[in-house]
Amino acid sequence: MSCHECSSESYDKAEAWCREAVSAGHDMLFSIDSFSAEMIAVSNELGISVQALNSLFRNAHVTHLKRTSHSVRNQTMRHVKSYLNGTSILKLAKKCNFPPAMMARVILENVAVLPTRQHQPPSGNIHHQEQHINGGGKNNNGK
Repeated sequence: MSCHECSSESYDKAEAWCREAVSAGHDMLFSIDSFSAEMIAVSNELGISVQALNSLFRNAHVTHLKRTSHSVRNQTMRHVKSYLNGTSILKLAKKCNFPPAMMARVILENVAVLPTRQHQPPSGNIHHQEQHINGGGKNNNGK
């Protein structure tokens, strides 16, 4: 069934279902297999195409993320501590109703020590990098 063929009532029901599924943190948000199966089932139940339902769902999810991402980021150190104490990223994401990939990024940004551009040796051959590290190739007395 294409979107032109769905009734206004079906569209409204689908939109409401998407908002509810997202705000409630439906299990399908955390499992690809569950997501696909649920979308097909709801599409058939409401008489709206899977493509239209996916579009409505993406819109509801983006709105949810815009409303909630600040609170998740405000609790970053709490999430990092939980992660370091053994809580899985998936479990943290479910608890906060936040995408696991985005939760992983929030944690990684605070756990990993990544070199900054100003502290990286210049590109080039190893000899050039060794010279940079050892003070430009001069010995300690400037000769």
